[in-house]
Amino acid sequence: MNLDRELLRRARQSALHFARLAGDELLRRRADAVSTVEAKAVPRELVTAADRAAEELIVKGLIAEFPDHGILAEEGVVTGKGEIHEVSDWTWIIDPLDGTTNYVHGLPFYAVAIALAYHGRPVVGVVHAPALGETFVAVQGEGAARLRGVERESIAVSATGELGAALLATGFAYLRNEPGRDDNSGRLARVLPLCRDLRRLGSAELDLCYTAAGVYDGYWELYLQPYDVAAGALIVREAGGRVTDLGGGDDWLYGGKVLATNGLLHDALLSVVGDR
Repeated sequence: MNLDRELLRRARQSALHFARLAGDELLRRRADAVSTVEAKAVPRELVTAADRAAEELIVKGLIAEFPDHGILAEEGVVTGKGEIHEVSDWTWIIDPLDGTTNYVHGLPFYAVAIALAYHGRPVVGVVHAPALGETFVAVQGEGAARLRGVERESIAVSATGELGAALLATGFAYLRNEPGRDDNSGRLARVLPLCRDLRRLGSAELDLCYTAAGVYDGYWELYLQPYDVAAGALIVREAGGRVTDLGGGDDWLYGGKVLATNGLLHDALLSVVGDR
């Protein structure tokens, strides 16, 4: 894929700028999070005024800078909810607050995630964790990095080659005990005796970034949306990792299921947590 490198770098800077502005907005509104929380139609899923304010800031800014690009944003504040507002080769995929439950309860593991996709393939990704003071960025073909203040550090996946030495991560959908839903407990029961340990932080985008940075050796989850994974999955790939769906295929962006690893463990972990 032959891409305009100057456009990609400009998009990266814009994504970084608006992610940081949105992060500042989230921090500013944190004290009021509980009083503005609402329940979505899906049981256990929350949204706050901060989600909406952050999304509006990002979407309006990107539309002003890239008027011919499409927008797919979670909350549907400016554009249609869960719908691409304009058909384009380029689509911004935005989660203004990944980890809303953490945010409401005062846990610092939440993030703003912005990705730019070209023909449905993420090529720019920014994941900004304002309460943690760190940001993950990637541009296709240029590697991945973690930013802490003015410091920039290139990141790479781990070199762990044995499942028994692996620290893994997963997550659980809001719909868990409803009929016909896979609550992930079977996969969890299979993998837990085989790995070193397992974590669940509650932010898919940060789980992906920590896999990219070599903190985790692998991560899987079900029932995800494109804005939960677009930026983080690109960051994993640019850090040298592998991302597939739970069938081992490439339908991870819109298919709802994702497996990300350092590559070395991918087939072994897929054989345990993959679709059977």
